[in-house]
Amino acid sequence: MKSTKLTALGGIVTALSVMFMFLSSLIPFMTYVVPAFAGLLLIVTVEEVELKWSAYIYFAVSVLSLLVIADKESAVMYAFFFGYYPIIRVIVNDRVKNKALNIILRFLIFNVSVVLGYLLIIYVFAIPIEEMEEFGKYTNLFLLGLGNVTFVFYDIVVRNLTIIYNRSWHDRVNKTFKF
Repeated sequence: MKSTKLTALGGIVTALSVMFMFLSSLIPFMTYVVPAFAGLLLIVTVEEVELKWSAYIYFAVSVLSLLVIADKESAVMYAFFFGYYPIIRVIVNDRVKNKALNIILRFLIFNVSVVLGYLLIIYVFAIPIEEMEEFGKYTNLFLLGLGNVTFVFYDIVVRNLTIIYNRSWHDRVNKTFKF
C-alpha cells in the first residue's frame, strides 16, 4: 500500500512540474524561472520519501520536458540543474560536514551543470548564440558570474522553503497520504 501512496504523490508532483514546464513555452521570458520553480516542487518528495523516489520524479519530468516542451533551453536547464538540485543539496549537506567544502562543492555542481547544459543547447539543439558576441568577448563569463549570484539566492530559497515546508506542510502531507 505504501508504494501506491508514493506513486500517487510522485504522479502529482510530476504532473505539476510538467505543467509548470509548459509555462516556459507560453511565457518566453520565464525560461529560467519556470524550471527553478518546477525544481522546488521536489522539496515535497525529498522531505517525505526516499531520495530515489525524488530521483525517479526528476528523471520523468526531465524526459517529458525534453520531449514535449517547446522551449528546449528551459527543459535543458531543468534537466541539467534545477530538477536535481533539491536532491543533490540534501546529499551534499548530509555527507560533507565541512561548511566551506560544502559551499565550494555546491558551486562546483552549479557551474559544471550550467556549462554542460549550455554546451548541449549550443551544439546538440543548435540554438544560435551569435547575439551574445555583440556584447563583447567576456559576455559568457559575465553571464556565468551573474548565474552564480543568482544561484546563491536560489540556494537560500531551497533552504528556506524546506524549512517552511517542514514547519507548515509536512504534517498535512503526512496526514493526507498517511505515510
